[in-house]
Amino acid sequence: MDSKISRRDFLNGVSVAIGASLLPACTKSGEPVPNVPFAYYPPAETGMRGSHPGSFEVAHATVQGERWSAESTGEHYDLVVVGAGISGLSAAYIYRRDVDPNARILILDNHDDLGGHAKRNEFTLDGQTFIGFGGTMQMDAPATYPAVSLQVIRELGIEFERHKEFEQDDRLAAMGLEPITFFDKETFGADFLTAPGGGLEGVPLTAAGKEQLERLLADEQDYLADLSPDERRAVLESISWRDYLKEYGGFGEEVLRYIQSLSKPYWAIGADALPAWIARQTGYPGFAVEQTPEGDASDDEDLRFRFPDGNASVARLLARKLVPGGAPGNTMEDMVTARFDYSQLDKPENSTCIRLSSTVVDVHHQDGKLDGDVEVSYVNEGEGRTVTASKLIFAGYHAMLPHICPDMPEQQAAAQSDAVHAPLVYTSVLIRNWQSLADLGLRRVYCPGGFFQIMMLTHAVSMGDYEYAKSPDEPVILHLQHIPLKQGLTAPEQFRAGRQALLETSFETFEHHIRDQLGRILGPAGFDHERDIAGITVNRWSHGYAYSSDPETGEVAWDPEQWRNERRPWVEARQRVGNIVIAGTGASSNAMTESAIEEAHRAVHELKDATN
Repeated sequence: MDSKISRRDFLNGVSVAIGASLLPACTKSGEPVPNVPFAYYPPAETGMRGSHPGSFEVAHATVQGERWSAESTGEHYDLVVVGAGISGLSAAYIYRRDVDPNARILILDNHDDLGGHAKRNEFTLDGQTFIGFGGTMQMDAPATYPAVSLQVIRELGIEFERHKEFEQDDRLAAMGLEPITFFDKETFGADFLTAPGGGLEGVPLTAAGKEQLERLLADEQDYLADLSPDERRAVLESISWRDYLKEYGGFGEEVLRYIQSLSKPYWAIGADALPAWIARQTGYPGFAVEQTPEGDASDDEDLRFRFPDGNASVARLLARKLVPGGAPGNTMEDMVTARFDYSQLDKPENSTCIRLSSTVVDVHHQDGKLDGDVEVSYVNEGEGRTVTASKLIFAGYHAMLPHICPDMPEQQAAAQSDAVHAPLVYTSVLIRNWQSLADLGLRRVYCPGGFFQIMMLTHAVSMGDYEYAKSPDEPVILHLQHIPLKQGLTAPEQFRAGRQALLETSFETFEHHIRDQLGRILGPAGFDHERDIAGITVNRWSHGYAYSSDPETGEVAWDPEQWRNERRPWVEARQRVGNIVIAGTGASSNAMTESAIEEAHRAVHELKDATN
């Protein structure tokens, strides 16, 4: 989820934003198949993943008022962490480093895998393993990370300055592969794929629509040139990007349909609900803003760091630090191909245990004493269990806290309820070869009217013993993004509507759209979806990017550093309550990896300072 938008994408007519035992097997829809045991290794699971069946039902029932009886396990921990995403894992790591290296720690997570949104997808074909990402996709400008986050990254052995050793993008560029656009017949009247470097020639737009789109992408006109800086700011803060282009740029419906989905991959919201000032700040066209020259040392493209599995390797490196024997090796390179041993995660002899498929349903101080132990109840395999802890760090969804923690003050609980999460879907599709992409000259495609807004080759990264496809004749993973929204509502309302729609969308529906869209885009170059698709993993994130919102205005804290409202709900929501502290990206309204680590550091040191 950590990605920036490159200016070159707009010039080519495309934009890309740019969480131990034996378990039952699952069908491709994610439903359990009884009595078919296999070695527990979640990254290799296909079908419906992310918020997979079994990961959310208990939480939803709890929110709806169901309560669970729980028996004590007799376990007591120095620290319990709720959430095994990057923030929760970082909190456990930092606590051992900065507070007590001998602490006994339990990490609980509702998913069957660690890493939270930093999800690893694996496929095996003809004995070869292919690695993709199903969530947080890259470290964005890690050299600029806050000091506390950068320290953790360094201690994990991540040498991000070496990124050019691993990236294969130059090789793809040398093959003439570029970002292009697919216009679909349902939205624009005809299916049409633009040619690499071909501009807008032949696009299914009227002459006026083509002229307007050329003008937008050239982005040379300042539509607010006659306004003072204060007047300009007032306009941009009062209007959506879509309405700005319509009212001030004079763009018609064809262009507005084209740009509606440009912002979805990065912000998880369409142009109709993205503030114009955020669009300008992000670098979207329509503002005549001078862009960073290509090749400049400060170019965002030059500052990213990518593992083949996105930031799942960051989570796995943290887990390897916490659980000796969890994975072999000691470098970032060997982690890429290391097969994590999930049977090692929750052993009684471990000083840190990671207990998966365990949904926390109750958190409270014993006897109502805020300086006392914390009692934690969770549901695992349908059974309620309770442990106690001297301290607790909550690194899960903030909106859950009012439903599971009666110790929260009323005003703080209200602020936690103001947390909103944008739904999104990251899909990995293994194809047997990518000759069709090479023949068409594409490496990623923007689909303004498509079910999937983005289709692209997964990270072109070779690292350690893992090698990216050397030729188009070899298998490769495609990455497809779908952001479910309901245009015309406020952003929080769109998130809620999209989340409901996402939970109601079956794997079969996703598969249909995958096959249909890939067939229409790649079919003219010989792609056959029945022959060429070898595997599909749909990473459904009903609660994706973490934002905070103002319930009265519907305003979202897209950039919390520039939030002008006096009330900052995410700050109110994260206040310490006795021996309970709060981490996670919801604590900063910033769904970035550096923020996840920074909030973990803050939470740990709040506990440390309170103890001292």
